Amino acid sequence: MIRLLQTRYYWIFPILFWLVLTGLSLVWNTLRMEQSIQDIAMERGQLMFEMVRQTKINPDLMTSAPNLFKKQTIDNIGFRVISLTPMNPANGADQWEAEALKNFQSKGDYAFDSLEVMGELLFRYIGPVFAQEVCLKCHGGENVKVGDLRGGISVIVKGQPIYDSHQVSTQMMVLMHFAGFLLLSFTSVFFMHQLRDSWLVVTKTRDQLKYKERFLTNVTNAMGEGFLVLNKDGMISFANPESERLLGWKVFEMEGSKFVDLVCHEQEGASLKICERAIYQTLQDGKTRREDDHVFKHKDGRLIPVSYTVSVMYEGELLAGVVLTFNDISERKQSAEERSRLERQLNQTHKMEAVGQLAGGIAHEINTPIQYVGDNLRFLKEAFDDMGILLQVYEKLLAEAEENETLLPQVEAVRRAIEEADLDYLNEEAPKTIDQSIAGADQVARIVLAMKEFAHPGTKKRALADLNQIISNASAVCKNEWKYVADTELRLAEDLPQVNCTGGELSQGILNLIVNAAHAIEEAKHGEKGKITISSEVVGNQVEVRVTDTGAGIPKDVQEYVFNPFFTTKDVGSGTGQGLAIAQDIVVSKHHGELFFETEEGVGTTFTIRIPLEVKDA
Repeated sequence: MIRLLQTRYYWIFPILFWLVLTGLSLVWNTLRMEQSIQDIAMERGQLMFEMVRQTKINPDLMTSAPNLFKKQTIDNIGFRVISLTPMNPANGADQWEAEALKNFQSKGDYAFDSLEVMGELLFRYIGPVFAQEVCLKCHGGENVKVGDLRGGISVIVKGQPIYDSHQVSTQMMVLMHFAGFLLLSFTSVFFMHQLRDSWLVVTKTRDQLKYKERFLTNVTNAMGEGFLVLNKDGMISFANPESERLLGWKVFEMEGSKFVDLVCHEQEGASLKICERAIYQTLQDGKTRREDDHVFKHKDGRLIPVSYTVSVMYEGELLAGVVLTFNDISERKQSAEERSRLERQLNQTHKMEAVGQLAGGIAHEINTPIQYVGDNLRFLKEAFDDMGILLQVYEKLLAEAEENETLLPQVEAVRRAIEEADLDYLNEEAPKTIDQSIAGADQVARIVLAMKEFAHPGTKKRALADLNQIISNASAVCKNEWKYVADTELRLAEDLPQVNCTGGELSQGILNLIVNAAHAIEEAKHGEKGKITISSEVVGNQVEVRVTDTGAGIPKDVQEYVFNPFFTTKDVGSGTGQGLAIAQDIVVSKHHGELFFETEEGVGTTFTIRIPLEVKDA
């Protein structure tokens, strides 16, 4: 039918259909007309046979009116009584009648046939006549018994009157068939036309729907975010491929499943899950809801940071469910955290630069007077040494003056002055005091120089630098962090070659490791000073720096997190968790080196830095 409607000449087919059907009906009815003529002729023959058998073959009538027995014609129907052994030769049977009489066996048998005589159609009907009780009155002497076949009644029916009466019916039948053909053809073509128009509309609508369906499917499949359609019961009725990728569940696994059971994360102490509450409220008031920082549950059990939007969906004016779109914001959160870390690191760098500039200025201001102090102390030392020589001469002179009695009062006064001044103590302690002061001034000068070198911004490009000097300066700068909790020992290789590095950044990384070691020893609280050992040596084509502390070691459950930004085991306010992360960034990312640690709980930790001797710029 669909193919028929698709053709251009669709209207021909119903006309041909009804034409064939009308022709078949006309042929069938024409044949039925022929059959009905024979049926009518046979029916008239049967009626005549019964009428003659019951009324005209009567012994009394035969006696009183013998002519009625012979032959009569009624309304184009004639009859005669026949026998195989007639008493009257006129009642003899012809060949067809004799053959029929021989075949009769019981009441109800008959024979029917048609013949044409001189162009006229005739129908012949013959039925049997059996001997009855009344027949024996006349035929008893003929050795006839009741039930014997005596003969038959032969009826002749003219066919032309029957044909004439059916001619009008045949014409009406042909006319009705033709009228029916026209009516049915017209009606069929009309309805076919209407059906074709409807089919074309349906086809066009179907094609449009298919196009829209394909378009929407392509759109949802191409979406870079998860797309779910939930019915009013919260069951997932549609899911796009991106939601399959984000959540781990296959589309056919999600469709037909309850969303909150499949995806929503259980919030401790909450009667409704957050996303379940958002869906429920959206279904209640029809308002769109958005959550920028939430988590969904992946098929493997892990939690995925997401942002999602829930909006209501209608079918006409009826609420059909909600549409939920969501994005994985892991990278965005990671980028935000990285940006935050970089901002903190940049702030820290700015602070360090500010502190460095301040320290450089202070160092410059301290350096000049400390040089005066150092130079004056050295002058005092030299002067005291000269005065010591002079005092020795005076001592000899005083011993000689004691031999002169005239000078004894003066000698005695000098001796009292010497005792009051405690000259012997001054001769012993003053040089020590001056030496210690000179050493202290030299130490201040070294610290000031280390601060100046550490605070110097230097260049962002790599250059050859003395790594031992960088270690010494870093240790000196952070001395205040370790001097109360540990003693520091430097085991620096004398033959250490210069390293191609960014000195300022590498100094910052080593300082962070030393400070971290001091804090580890302080947290261990052994009740006595710990020890920080810093060593340097060449290992293959790398320079290795090891910072070892005698702290409590790093617990196994946190070892994998120590280099994570903002991770710290210290109390709130005691650390930012950036020291080791910054050190790793400086060593690994900027110098293509290695930073790793070895630790033993209760014994201590060693952080090892390995820097290639030749580091190419990235």
